[in-house]
Amino acid sequence: MKLAKRYLLLFVLPALILYTLFIVYPLINSLFLSLYSWPGVGKKTFVGLDNFRKVFSAGSFRNEVFNAFWHNVYFYFLAALIEIGVGFFIALMLASKIKGARMFRNIVYIPNMIPLVLVGFMWSLYLNPQVGLVNQFLKLIGLGGLAQSWLGQESTALTTIILVNAWRNIGFYVLVLLAAILDINPSLLEAAYIDGASNWKIIWRIIFPLSFSTVRTLAILLFIWSFNVFDMIYALEGVQAGPYRSTDVLGTLFYRTAFGGLGSSAIDMGLGATITVFIFAIIMPVSILYVYLVEKRQRSA
Repeated sequence: MKLAKRYLLLFVLPALILYTLFIVYPLINSLFLSLYSWPGVGKKTFVGLDNFRKVFSAGSFRNEVFNAFWHNVYFYFLAALIEIGVGFFIALMLASKIKGARMFRNIVYIPNMIPLVLVGFMWSLYLNPQVGLVNQFLKLIGLGGLAQSWLGQESTALTTIILVNAWRNIGFYVLVLLAAILDINPSLLEAAYIDGASNWKIIWRIIFPLSFSTVRTLAILLFIWSFNVFDMIYALEGVQAGPYRSTDVLGTLFYRTAFGGLGSSAIDMGLGATITVFIFAIIMPVSILYVYLVEKRQRSA
């Protein structure tokens, strides 16, 4: 028995070392660093909770933090509506015996395989206000009045980025939801049809409740990903998150604060670490909930 435990430890140890080195240590280091002011080189200056006061007390930096925070919240709800909501109905169609369903399953997942930087480059061309395919297509079908600078206006920039992000990621949600729908016992659906239930009632009384645990898990994961979003904003708008910070999220604000950027103020890695602690405080309770729900499902399985 002791020998088995030693062998088990031997297999677990490499993963544990990597996890400690790249997850636990940076997290603890960020917690300590948030108590200092540090430009990245030279001596660290202990400031105690002053960084947290800058984040939560009235002032220009607090306004930037909460502007970015509400953009993350908006990002999550709109992404959830499209990626999970629309994805669920696409999965329903693919679960039916429509012609070409198998081919469409492959097509819908293709954007998810494209590197994100390439997606950003492609869509920055498609959304170009002068020669972009989006505006050209709108003019072609007689909707030229809707053509505009999608990424150049405060009113449309963030929503446009969320839609691009959804275009790339929706295939993942469709396939996961499709698997959940196909896992439902067909005899339940057949019995409902025999009893005269309509398609709409079957969806809301049988399919949705039985796949709700998958929807809930995806919603939690999307929440975590939404508050970690950075790369799509960076690919389409850069670290300045323009125009006029209208696409700023906590990730881009952290980058500018900790590492600087064109037009940014003095670099302060301690203040940047405070932003990561703020993000961690938002994500951690949701992550614990996710682990609890997964373990609960495994125990009941």
